[in-house]
Amino acid sequence: MGWFVRVIIHGTLFHGALSTLRPVISYRSIEAGLDPAWIGVFSAALSLVPLFVAIPIGRWVDLHDERPAYLLGSAFLTASALALAWAHTPAAIIACSISAGIGLILAMVAAQAMVANRSPRDRFDSRFGLFALAGSAGQLLGPLLLSALAATEPADLTTQAFLGTGIAAAASLLALIGMPAAPPHAATTPTDAPARHRAIDVLRAPGVTPAILSSLMVLATIDMIIVYLPVLGEERGIGAATVSLLLATRAGASVVSRAFLGVAVARKGRHSVLVTSLIVSALSVAALTLPQPTWTLAIALAIAGLGLGIGQPLTMAWVADAAAPSARGTAMALRMSGNQLGQTTLPLLAGALAGGLGVSAIFVAFGGGLAAVAAGLRRPRPT
Repeated sequence: MGWFVRVIIHGTLFHGALSTLRPVISYRSIEAGLDPAWIGVFSAALSLVPLFVAIPIGRWVDLHDERPAYLLGSAFLTASALALAWAHTPAAIIACSISAGIGLILAMVAAQAMVANRSPRDRFDSRFGLFALAGSAGQLLGPLLLSALAATEPADLTTQAFLGTGIAAAASLLALIGMPAAPPHAATTPTDAPARHRAIDVLRAPGVTPAILSSLMVLATIDMIIVYLPVLGEERGIGAATVSLLLATRAGASVVSRAFLGVAVARKGRHSVLVTSLIVSALSVAALTLPQPTWTLAIALAIAGLGLGIGQPLTMAWVADAAAPSARGTAMALRMSGNQLGQTTLPLLAGALAGGLGVSAIFVAFGGGLAAVAAGLRRPRPT
């Protein structure tokens, strides 16, 4: 089995497990009778605490083979999921959440660096598109399986869900067993001085910081749509079932755009495709605030999904191409750190904006943010 096939299988299983783990932690909190504020603590433990190890992990991956970090990240997630089956106290859940977050950083930094280091530069876009597509498939399948389990209404729903998640994470680990080493022509044994791997130096590489900001803004916008579309629907008298279909429309459109990303970049170029996707996303997100029937709202969300789906894989390819080969692990760690910070801080700002100006102002503001990062992207110099 080829290395990239293993990466795709792993990504589907890993993200399926992780996307199931998050809501089940919330259900466990409710089941244990904990105050709702604990859910935010558990989410922060999974998202924020691991950020302190992201850069060291990236540097380690730059200096060594990606495979040990890849395997260790999957092992961390497997252990966390299985331990959560018996975790009922806040301290135990926090510890497991931190472990799962570290597993995410380890596995994804290693995976993204591996795709960059083992792929020809002219295949970055198509391969990162397929890599992101695998993650999307996992994020779709995981919750669907959880929904099917919940429909049976077992008395020990969370225990069974955590065990199932652990099995999926263990399967992702098995997919990596026997991963071949990088071929000699793809190996990237660093010869640069350690100073070349400092975070500030990586950020100064042309194109890296704008790509990270683009990625941050895209992810935060997707989260904002998921969180605030139900509120917008409530204001307009749109039922929960219809809102769910609208959200699914956005997600499905993102899957489609990722499937055809390689073709689009081959025809128009990475810079043009990324900038166009950001501008289209900005306009369609802002358009959600206009009074309109549900069917045109669905069209706007589908267009937004097409654009937003391109942002993540294309910024992976952009960062991989802009960073020095010996600093790709660090660059990917910085990109993930930016994503996590954006997903944490921007929704807080959105909440404050909604409280003062209303929900519509959020969609306008995030549309403006997407347009701003599009304006900040400069076509990279030929290399």
